[in-house]
Amino acid sequence: MHKLFTFLIFLLALACQSPQKVEQYSIIPLPQSINYGDGFLELESTLSLQCDQPDGLELKELFNEMGKSHSIRLGGASDATPMLLVHRPELKEESYRLNIGKEKITIESSSKAGWIYGFQSFLHCLPLDNKAKVLVRCGTIDDEPRFSYRGMHLDVSRHFFMSDEVKSFVDQMVHYKLNKLHLHLTDDQGWRLEIEQYPLLTEKGAWRTHNSQDSLCIKRSAEDKTFLIPEDRYRQIEGVKKYGGYYTKDDMRDIINYCAARNIEVIPEIDIPGHFKAAIDNYSFLSCSEKAGWGSHFSYPACLGKATTYEFIENIMSEVAELFPSKYIHIGGDEVNKDEWKKCERCQKAIKKNGLKDEHELQSHFNHHIEAFINKKGKQLIGWDEIVEGGLSNSSTVMWWRNWAPNTIREATKNGNKVIMTPDFEYYFDFPYSATPTSKVYNFEPVPDDFTADMADKVWGVQANIWTERIPNMNRVYYQALPRMLALAESGWTNKSLKDYKSFENRLNKQYAYFENEGLFYHLPALSGFDKTKVFIDEAVFEINIPDDEMTVYYTLDGSAPTPASSKYSGSIALKESAKICFRAYKNDVFSKIYEAEFEKQLMADPIEVSVLPGLVRKYFKGRYWKCSDVKIDQKPDAHSVVTDFGLGEYKGQENYALIFEGYYKAETDGIYTFYTNSDDGDQLFIHDRLVVNNDPSHGPRVRQGAIALKAGLHPIRLIYSQIGGGAIQEVFVATPAKEEQQIQADELFYKN
Repeated sequence: MHKLFTFLIFLLALACQSPQKVEQYSIIPLPQSINYGDGFLELESTLSLQCDQPDGLELKELFNEMGKSHSIRLGGASDATPMLLVHRPELKEESYRLNIGKEKITIESSSKAGWIYGFQSFLHCLPLDNKAKVLVRCGTIDDEPRFSYRGMHLDVSRHFFMSDEVKSFVDQMVHYKLNKLHLHLTDDQGWRLEIEQYPLLTEKGAWRTHNSQDSLCIKRSAEDKTFLIPEDRYRQIEGVKKYGGYYTKDDMRDIINYCAARNIEVIPEIDIPGHFKAAIDNYSFLSCSEKAGWGSHFSYPACLGKATTYEFIENIMSEVAELFPSKYIHIGGDEVNKDEWKKCERCQKAIKKNGLKDEHELQSHFNHHIEAFINKKGKQLIGWDEIVEGGLSNSSTVMWWRNWAPNTIREATKNGNKVIMTPDFEYYFDFPYSATPTSKVYNFEPVPDDFTADMADKVWGVQANIWTERIPNMNRVYYQALPRMLALAESGWTNKSLKDYKSFENRLNKQYAYFENEGLFYHLPALSGFDKTKVFIDEAVFEINIPDDEMTVYYTLDGSAPTPASSKYSGSIALKESAKICFRAYKNDVFSKIYEAEFEKQLMADPIEVSVLPGLVRKYFKGRYWKCSDVKIDQKPDAHSVVTDFGLGEYKGQENYALIFEGYYKAETDGIYTFYTNSDDGDQLFIHDRLVVNNDPSHGPRVRQGAIALKAGLHPIRLIYSQIGGGAIQEVFVATPAKEEQQIQADELFYKN
């Protein structure tokens, strides 16, 4: 018996040492072509790099750094598997051919970029634990990017990130074949780049006492450590504790060189003429009023009626142009408070002097001037899509971010401008995953269907933006970026005809282990299968779907933040009383957001006895209402009418107004009624003066829901809608005890006779 046991242990140990076998490649972004061959490459952890080009051999150290995640090392042992870098000048700049043969690995390319991408694809083919032998299926990959611009934007102004943190972010970009890093270096909240001619920009402009965004992060950090502000970002200045930081020119050269070695181009953004408060705070002559401050929404801009403004900005651009090798400089140009220019005598004189129509053309005139200046420095201008307004030269590049301004990309491409697609609703990674899930990022098509071939050729590529008002550290950056960044990467690289979200999800599941191996915080796959609000009469059951067996969920029933010391979820929970359930998933050192589910036990509301007619009363209020609670239900409307639904009717397309719909909803049977509102900008739905759906304040297209227990009959209903600008949607749906969710029908709505 003892000998048999020993033999079994031996067989088990032998099995554990057997090599892992890779039958299929799991690469993100998906290559354009994969052709599997016969047989397998038997791979040890050491490779022997060989290349007949000097710049190829320079990649040895870089490949050693990149290979650590998969236990791959580039050495010189004679028995190591050869990795040949072959120069093929006929291939396009970033394209490559990777061949995994039985005896060697070959990467063909015309450039270092292609060799780097080929090596990354090879790493994606390997398991993370590569300490033992690995059998990798032989095959050939022919690959090239769909778009030449595949970027990530990082806002280092709102919250500052150290050089090493930026480099870490770049490492992940390289791993997924992204090639442009757009650094948002200046904004109202902080100036992050040393400018020698104007030292106060960083001596004072890079530091601040806590603002409202910092305070929000500090408050949230009590329950979520990804909102902690790092202590090394604080400094005592003149006896006051201030937050901030900046890059010296040497710091920035180090980042630029690090990126260049990895085929990442760093594009600097100096936001002008708006979002300029960090400069105006310290050089007050720059503003129209010679003081810094805020308008109704945005800060005071630079005065465009002063020669000193142009001189100041030109001097900054001279230093930026000299520092950054990129031929592009981003000037921002968005969200400018033009009301200040309307009040400024100097700006009005500049409009008249230059034969301009309005303040939009004044900004365009400024843009043309700055563009001509940086052109002389060998640079080209990039700006947010607002720069299209008032006219634009065809040599500028436009970043389209405003989904609600689709004509700007059409005007720009028809004008001959290159366009980078960076839409707010799909590519803003500071948005929560509930608003912008990974699938939404993946499924966005960068080239609109109505584009002509010439217009499509002007779509230079894609970029996702990480605005950091509520992102104070790298764990939070990665939480917001991963895995959405991988969806962006595939959209930027892989041809439209090859994209498939289910395939992407299968490959994505294997990347979570890579995130953990690299110590990266990330967004865990979402918990599902539960209602955020649940109304019940007698008893309710709470249950959730956990998508990963390695995730553990903890919960509380009193609304407190769950921790691993809380109750462990192991199955459905029966509830007989109202409860606020808070729950959170954990997987090793990574945790999810806190999910909430509100379970409310209700008595059924009695119906109202009232004489009614079909329809709803709709009241119109002209003005800007930022949230529905600003609309007073007893105030006199500017217009009113009777309508048959909750639609916007003749007001669709207008801006700055509010609507109140009032009447009665007819419940056919006793039971629970779940209402859904889909709105842009905001709405609130009340029944019996109870707030059932709160889809407020102002936002993009969004669906919210709520429920109420009703007896059969007529029940007072009121919906308040506010419209600020941009998109315009208002719809109401209901799920009844007898019917699944559908839009409320005209025969269910009445108003008082």
